[in-house]
Amino acid sequence: MTNMENKATYKSPQIDALLTALTGRDRTACVESLTCATCGGDAQKVAFRDPLSWKEFQISGMCQECQDEVFGVSEE
Repeated sequence: MTNMENKATYKSPQIDALLTALTGRDRTACVESLTCATCGGDAQKVAFRDPLSWKEFQISGMCQECQDEVFGVSEE
């Protein structure tokens, strides 16, 4: 999924500030550098499963492993 644009989705400045306070990482900067905003790891280490998972990365900044921990893994 690395051929897709690594640009974070827009969030209000207040929401981005809250997320930075919670995680200690700037979500926008993490998405742009392909770093996980949750664990701080390389978001490309494990390929994103599908376009929806990549979109979630742009929204939350979570790598595939963190998404799987938070949302679970679909059996499809």
